[in-house]
Amino acid sequence: MCGIAASFSSAGTATALDLKTLDHRGPDGRGEWVSPDGRLWFGHTRLAIVDLSATGAQPMCDAESGNVIVFNGEIYNHAELREQMREAKIAWVGSSDTETLLVGFRLWGEALLQRVRGMFAFAIYEAKEKRLFVARDPLGIKPLYFHACGHGVRLASEMRTLMEGQYFDCSREGISAFLQWGSCPEAALLFPEIKTLAAGHRMIVETTGAIDIRRFWPPQTFPVNRDADAPAQIRALLERSVREHLVADVPVAAFLSGGIDSSVVTALASREMGGTALQTFSIGFPHAQFDETDIAAQVAKRYRTDHHRIEVSDEEAIGFVQEAVENLDAPSIDAINTFIVSRKVAQCGIKVALSGLGADELFGGYPSFRDAPRLRMLARIPAPLRRLTGAFGKAGSRLADLPSGDLISLAVWRRRLWSDAMLRDAGLPISELQTDAPPPWCDDFATISWAELTVYMRQMLLRDSDQMSMASSLELRVPFLDIRLVEYALSLPAKVKTRYGMPKGILIEACRDLLPEQVYNRPKMGFSLPMDTWMRGPLQAFANSGLDEIETRHLLSPDTVGKIRQRFERRAIHWTRLWSLVVLGHYVRKCASSAPSTR
Repeated sequence: MCGIAASFSSAGTATALDLKTLDHRGPDGRGEWVSPDGRLWFGHTRLAIVDLSATGAQPMCDAESGNVIVFNGEIYNHAELREQMREAKIAWVGSSDTETLLVGFRLWGEALLQRVRGMFAFAIYEAKEKRLFVARDPLGIKPLYFHACGHGVRLASEMRTLMEGQYFDCSREGISAFLQWGSCPEAALLFPEIKTLAAGHRMIVETTGAIDIRRFWPPQTFPVNRDADAPAQIRALLERSVREHLVADVPVAAFLSGGIDSSVVTALASREMGGTALQTFSIGFPHAQFDETDIAAQVAKRYRTDHHRIEVSDEEAIGFVQEAVENLDAPSIDAINTFIVSRKVAQCGIKVALSGLGADELFGGYPSFRDAPRLRMLARIPAPLRRLTGAFGKAGSRLADLPSGDLISLAVWRRRLWSDAMLRDAGLPISELQTDAPPPWCDDFATISWAELTVYMRQMLLRDSDQMSMASSLELRVPFLDIRLVEYALSLPAKVKTRYGMPKGILIEACRDLLPEQVYNRPKMGFSLPMDTWMRGPLQAFANSGLDEIETRHLLSPDTVGKIRQRFERRAIHWTRLWSLVVLGHYVRKCASSAPSTR
């Protein structure tokens, strides 16, 4: 896991970006490379996980082709890829997956993307063509941002690297999108000059500076899978994924919350490690209603893990909340939990941890799998009728904003923060969220999975997981998002995944023997903080300073901010509505501080 940056100029005047902005992503080393013609500058900060020696350092050059790579992520099948290259009689320099990518690109070119499995964002300078080839993994586990400017392009793992020494104005559309969703949709970042290379896409920057972006995943055709024993197939795919996610030259630990997903990953990882005890971590709070560590301890005991229950006091957690906001590369209302557990685990000397993220999206763990089809029926009722609170109670005004009967839009709509009325009162534009069309094989269940995978997970959970774990120089791995498991789950008919009569029933059936019954037979709780209480007490000053920034920088009118504040104080809105303004205020303050003093 690393931080990458590049600057490409068709005029031959590529300028270096500030690698200090990526030090937290790679504290183990730093490297730079400039092409002979001055068109390209590569920068890299290294978190050494595989091949800890100098042969794993980047930027890395392929002596035979002259190609050069910077790479962020992990390729879990890189040993398998090296075996496929055996007939080419490669004289390997080291054992890193970076070198595997570099040589694989020399042999297979763009077709390499159909062979690799892992999380990645990489850029390769093609020496012969004098052009830049860039790619991002199919699910968007690793981030990659770019800024097309003049005769070239700059790209980096984090937006702050592209914004350092630059001044960009927030767009009204970007502010509106953030307030609607609590994170920035990839197609509507706060700063329109900065773009995201979409998941499953590759980008080629020609020697002239021309940019060509194309999608390489998902495939256009995929068979519907009607396996008679789907749970066994899921179990086999998950076991293989966990085995591959354990490959590293440093110890690998696991987050263990006590929920189904992290417990399954812990169980499988412990079995794979044999006689070596897996290190597991759970975070405890003084508030019993927010603490699942007792269940986690039972799982840890069953698998004899080296378990760490880390107690976090209110005072410490409140400090972490403010620190998390300061470390955001992209604003989000939902990154704090990951920051706290990542920081505490990293403080124990861990560099790699496994997470259970992705299971809810694949196997139906969210209420959206139940609610979206119902909302589709409600969406057929004319909006004026839906506004009648007598018919729908307090939900009436909210239901007035229901989108059309498109299942993806309805599944996503459930997570909306600010309503149309709130946006209109704030003088902000209202625009529909752009979503990826589902692959042609998807039925309703798979379509909702697709919505959760490509919107909520990719544009909030994965982004937050990356920025908050890397803020503490911790690599977070997600075995449920192995591309083979994802494609298999999406290809199963809904009746196969729902026949067990409970959320994530097919996953539970596949892994029932691994865990105590109480792990399966309990409601989904999650890891939550008493933010509403804290915002009225110890976090009030921090919240007020963020709101003041909104007014000072004229992002919204004082009247708008005042109304939202008053509604929060009256408990008329959920705390996340006000918190979105607090985060936005602190974020734009931080961005302004990195800009030049004169415009």
